[in-house]
Amino acid sequence: MLMRIVLVACLSLSCVTARAELTCEQLGAIAQTTVELRNQGNTLNALLAEARRDGKAKYTEQELAMIGNLIRHSYDSTLSPAEVVEACKRDSKSAPPR
Repeated sequence: MLMRIVLVACLSLSCVTARAELTCEQLGAIAQTTVELRNQGNTLNALLAEARRDGKAKYTEQELAMIGNLIRHSYDSTLSPAEVVEACKRDSKSAPPR
């Protein structure tokens, strides 16, 4: 139950008015929450299922896929939360303006 509350709170951060893009800080928070939940003994499959179930009404399929990949990479320590934020900010600077 605690896992669900924390994950929902983390995923809800991006649900401001309409569908806004996930910010680098929100992605970092998802990564940090994933690491914390992994350390508490939650399985990767449980985290992915919760994210999909709780994010289905809030995110596009593309966003859900990105969140799923982020959870996988954070869970197996391929990327740290700090690296997620750093990479996101670097990519945001190189992206063309909308």
